[in-house]
Amino acid sequence: MLERIQIERSVGHMARNNMADVRKVQERLNELLEPSRSRLVPDGINGPQTKDLIGDFQTKVVGFNVPDKRVDPVGKTISALNDIASKAIWRGQPVEPKPVNPGKPDPESPVSFDKMPKIGVIGPVDQNGGFDTYPPPAQVLGPSQVNTMVDRDGAWIMVPVGGEREISLDLDPDKPVQFHTLGMDENGVVNSIMRDRLLRATVNGRNLKIKGLTPCKDCRLDIVQNGRHLRLYVSVKPLRILPLFAFRVDHGRRMKTRVSSSELRSIVQMANADILRHQCNIEFDLKDDRELSTEEIGRRIGRSLTVSSFSRDELQYLTPFAVNRTLPQPHGAEEVKTVNLFFVREIRDLAQKSADIRGFMKDQGLPSGICVIDDHSTRHSTDVKALARILAHEVGHMLIGDIYTHGSAINQAEVHNPYRDALMFSYTNGGYRLYRVEIETMNPTKRQQPMMLF
Repeated sequence: MLERIQIERSVGHMARNNMADVRKVQERLNELLEPSRSRLVPDGINGPQTKDLIGDFQTKVVGFNVPDKRVDPVGKTISALNDIASKAIWRGQPVEPKPVNPGKPDPESPVSFDKMPKIGVIGPVDQNGGFDTYPPPAQVLGPSQVNTMVDRDGAWIMVPVGGEREISLDLDPDKPVQFHTLGMDENGVVNSIMRDRLLRATVNGRNLKIKGLTPCKDCRLDIVQNGRHLRLYVSVKPLRILPLFAFRVDHGRRMKTRVSSSELRSIVQMANADILRHQCNIEFDLKDDRELSTEEIGRRIGRSLTVSSFSRDELQYLTPFAVNRTLPQPHGAEEVKTVNLFFVREIRDLAQKSADIRGFMKDQGLPSGICVIDDHSTRHSTDVKALARILAHEVGHMLIGDIYTHGSAINQAEVHNPYRDALMFSYTNGGYRLYRVEIETMNPTKRQQPMMLF
């Protein structure tokens, strides 16, 4: 068995030629070389003999018609240098091009992945948020009001701009891994046609590490190891900031909302850290927190805030206090409406004749979003976790809209995801997960198709 070598920079003709990398390649060439041939001095200097021996290895073992006399950190030559079978091939192979092995396709040649068995995906090392496995689950619903359809032939992951994520794969850590990705350079950086550095992908043992560099949508990585293939789509998301103004409503004497300022901060922090940031790189920025007294409202709201889509409701007494403010968005993220959050004691829907309503969002036709949440004050303590989920859910309505297409057997409104593990499930006891089509709509990024530049 050969101990696998890794190099940081390219070695050989027109390469960086760090001494440590050159020495590794020289020592490996000596190890594979026939005993009767002259060996290299492993001095870390890229001289004519080193380049000529790389070219000879590429011609006889790798199968290059025109060897480039260069070893890249990711490519067919480094893979062959790490393959013990290359030793016998180099000794006995006649000087003519070697046929391409279908199990180890040449990244520079068109390769069909359709009949290859798939590399298993275990999942992100951090958590499963912002990730869809291969094949995509049924919950990745076909969008009815999204410009582009979801690609369904691979896994997908969200990576923040400037952040890193790792995915655990069913890889053999002792076997070489190849990337078949347009625009990927010697360092694993994928570049767009405009020479934007979109992301960097590297393999460490069984883990694929991805660093987000520039916002992009569905940047495709094709990964091959030992005749198996995985297609992964990466969306690098900028941070999208939601300005948040919070109001704790006084319904009247001894009927104030029971959410305190410290609990409010915990709700916002939990909605950011546990739900939104790691799934779609969105976070609330709490700009102000105040109590809204009965005198300011100008009219006493009863024990319950009554709302109805068919008649005049009490929301009119709260909307004049709404603030509309834009924030500069980093990395060119899309602008977003200000969220005005009103905590009330109870919400009653006159149309449904029910008090079991935890929150609602109203933003159509308004310059800012109006989010009203029932603080469930009948309890002795504030359920911060539940309120964080409700806040994220209601803001999801503002950012997503009506994108769902449901089968005839699913009796759900089109503003809700019909699956119970989803954040956008219609009831309070739903899950926390955002699916790919929801994430792409909540924090949209421009599609930048990478192209081969090298």
